[in-house]
Amino acid sequence: MTIDYTEKRRYARFDSRTAVRYKRIASDSSQLRGTITRNISEGGLMMQTYEFLPNNSRLTMEMPLMPAVKAVQGICRVAWVKKAPFGEQYDVGLEFVNLNQGDDIQIANFVFNKSMEKKK
Repeated sequence: MTIDYTEKRRYARFDSRTAVRYKRIASDSSQLRGTITRNISEGGLMMQTYEFLPNNSRLTMEMPLMPAVKAVQGICRVAWVKKAPFGEQYDVGLEFVNLNQGDDIQIANFVFNKSMEKKK
């Protein structure tokens, strides 16, 4: 049996430690939770949480991306969840589903700048 390890992502990911606030749409709580991203791409991000977020659940999200004045906001879908190798944390992959107008451009610019930093 052969295992295929080819990369299936549409977008390159770049390390990024950025604050992000999120809330499950189907949740009774109106409280936003905060965490830090691990990486980001034009199509989504990876973050670590202390709560389990089921696959395909929807989140509202806001994330400041410097040097922009306004935080990126929109809806994400939980694409995958993995138990972190230590502690009671989960690695969560989010796909951007519906971003506020212009936020996709802001993310693309942020990712482009990260790619230029990597080339230095």
